[in-house]
Amino acid sequence: MPVGLTAPIAYLNAEFIPLQELNFSYNNRSMQYGDGLFESIRVHQGLPLFVEDHIERLLAGMYALGFDFPLFDPVHFYHSMVKLGELNQIAEGRLRVQVVRNTGGFYRPNVDSCSLFMTLEPLEESLYSINEKGLRLGLFSEIRKPVNVLSGIKSTSALLYVLGAREARQQNCDDTLMLNEFGRICEATSGNLFLLMADGKVLTPSVSEGILPGVFRKRLIIKLREVGVEVEEGQVMHDDMYKASEVWLTNAIKGLRWVISWKERRYFGTQARRVAELLRAEAAHYIGPAEKQTNA
Repeated sequence: MPVGLTAPIAYLNAEFIPLQELNFSYNNRSMQYGDGLFESIRVHQGLPLFVEDHIERLLAGMYALGFDFPLFDPVHFYHSMVKLGELNQIAEGRLRVQVVRNTGGFYRPNVDSCSLFMTLEPLEESLYSINEKGLRLGLFSEIRKPVNVLSGIKSTSALLYVLGAREARQQNCDDTLMLNEFGRICEATSGNLFLLMADGKVLTPSVSEGILPGVFRKRLIIKLREVGVEVEEGQVMHDDMYKASEVWLTNAIKGLRWVISWKERRYFGTQARRVAELLRAEAAHYIGPAEKQTNA
């Protein structure tokens, strides 16, 4: 906790309150049924990054789950995030935004109204610093991820990812790759997957493969294409993992991380460092919706 701060502050339905007062009843629908969504947003120098992309995904998930939420003002939301950082005296951190359907009913909810709350915790690592030691990947094949409208929702019901991450611990790996219902590789438990192929093309599983479409994944695809790199969004087979010269994982908190091994295959991280630097520079100069409105 920062020096001089007596208690962490949270945000609940447009109000800032001490975190210890953020109490939910035992029949909270997120706890009982996983009836909620969340976003993890990187905060750098007090400013949340890529807010528009996070809001877009959050609203898409709320629509898919039938949440009834008042008119959403991205600028006001952005200001609230910034203020939460100021109140907590945190300049570098992980911001968690969670939306939960309000209490009532069993599987059949009584209402579709929802509550939104945010918490912020500090991070020590610098912005999107590349990992010095490559990640070791295993394979989680016991349960396959279904491909449907729920595949792309960042739900509070995340048991598949929990079990996949637990399997990584069992295999003494840093993470595991997961399979979709067709047996194709779709993502890792901690982020999206990118393969740098021998011809210089970058291959990543498409949204139709049942992935969670990450915010950083979106930014990386845009940046690679801007600098002339061909990016194919398609199917990733097991053989592709052996053909790739580099393998990367991405998420909005850690940025891009390079992989050193998958099964007996070994990789390098040369290009990963160059790409990570491009994305770090873009994030460092990110302009939020409030600044865009001011400059308009």
